[in-house]
Amino acid sequence: MNERQLYYGDNLEVLRKYFRDEAIDLCYIDPPFNSKRNYNQIYNNIGKEDQAQAQAFIDTWTWDTRAIEGLEDICSNRRGILTRQAIELIQGYTKVLGKGSLLAYLVSMTLRVAEIWRVLTRTGSFYLHCDPTCSHYLKLILDSLFCARGGDFRNEIIWYFYNTKK
Repeated sequence: MNERQLYYGDNLEVLRKYFRDEAIDLCYIDPPFNSKRNYNQIYNNIGKEDQAQAQAFIDTWTWDTRAIEGLEDICSNRRGILTRQAIELIQGYTKVLGKGSLLAYLVSMTLRVAEIWRVLTRTGSFYLHCDPTCSHYLKLILDSLFCARGGDFRNEIIWYFYNTKK
């Protein structure tokens, strides 16, 4: 790991390949929110609608081979970094939610959060930016990984929007 290195790619692959255990003091992620939308990057939009767009990312999830493999990784604790609580939580989500798009998203996030826990120092901090779409599920995943190991939830930052036109 190089302190001044920028990594491009899927954060799960980057975390697994380039970061050793307990190497990071602060981690912030702003992952997809499971909004069921695709997002595009608009180029050269100066005062009018631009036709030149490129796909930025897809925020739709499907129960596919990748999700199945992720669930198998979690249930078998293949990498040995998950807590019993995290495994049982995902198994419970599977029973309650069924194998669909929401579970595919939660499996993906669980794998990534577990790797983040692995690379954080014991005094490190983790910030997860999410929206109300899945925040309640994600908070339980965080608790099952961090609190089960002595970590502690400190606070929640809430965006407050107000209407100035009254």
